[in-house]
Amino acid sequence: MSSFGFCVNGSSPDTSTEYNDILVHMNGLSIALGVGLIIGGVISTLPQHYKILKSKSASGLSYLWLFLGNVNQFSACVNAFMLKYPQIDACTKLGFMKCGPSMLALIQLVALWMFTFPIYILYIIFTPNDLKRINATGGDIVWARREYRFGKIFFGLLIIFLMVIPATMAGLLYQYGPCKHPSYIFGYTMGIVSTIVTFIQWSPQIYKTWRQKSGGTLSITMLWIQGPGTVITIYFLVFVSQESVSTWLSYVSAALQIFILLIMLIYYKHKNRDNQEIVTIVNEPNDLIDEDPSASSASFTNYIAAHEDSQPLLKKKQVTYG
Repeated sequence: MSSFGFCVNGSSPDTSTEYNDILVHMNGLSIALGVGLIIGGVISTLPQHYKILKSKSASGLSYLWLFLGNVNQFSACVNAFMLKYPQIDACTKLGFMKCGPSMLALIQLVALWMFTFPIYILYIIFTPNDLKRINATGGDIVWARREYRFGKIFFGLLIIFLMVIPATMAGLLYQYGPCKHPSYIFGYTMGIVSTIVTFIQWSPQIYKTWRQKSGGTLSITMLWIQGPGTVITIYFLVFVSQESVSTWLSYVSAALQIFILLIMLIYYKHKNRDNQEIVTIVNEPNDLIDEDPSASSASFTNYIAAHEDSQPLLKKKQVTYG
């Protein structure tokens, strides 16, 4: 096998023996691990879907995180598809039962992207609800509207990316086949793009979580699943499926940043819960006073003051009365 992915001496396999030689043969345990990673990857996205749909809110989600995440995952899919194309072709020659184990890594990448992309769609659908809440509570509506506007612009750019890249890939495969320099370089480059994007993908979400001192609707459960799952995926891609370094390097970067964000979410969750307990204690004496407007006003003021640090978007501008 040459350095050109799963090509044979720079050319596509011709005989059944050559096709069989480029396949990665796995035992039952390795196949079970690969199938488990596919199922686990899909399941890891479901808590985020559920949390957004239940609350009808996309609060806490960064449009840049969603955009870069989709670019990262789709680039990884294209990278694996181009480099593994001879193995994909082997399915038509030898049947899926023989080539199936070699397809597990590709199926995992595609499945994860297919369940991640709809989260961006939910962001576009439900953010207007968040804008109404921010406006009603006196939050920074100008900043929030600007962020949503950029979110829609980047969603449009993502759609263009999802059309241009497959068209380019199809053109290269038709013109050169999978084993010539242009096709291989394109596939390898998409893997490098995925790695570079991963380095900056999580930065907007980490920054937004730090800025708001809250994860909003960002699911801790999803990260709890994706963190360890990403580590296991790295093991599978490197040692079991024997993928190119351009395919699995982005997962190393992702794992580190997922655990950083997870630690932040756990910290702010406990910190905000402690603040809520303080507010409850402060408000309890006022609950005993029935018809005292000044007491009710003081209780509301205490509530806002206690929440300003943990929820910056709820801050109001101070008004001075002459």
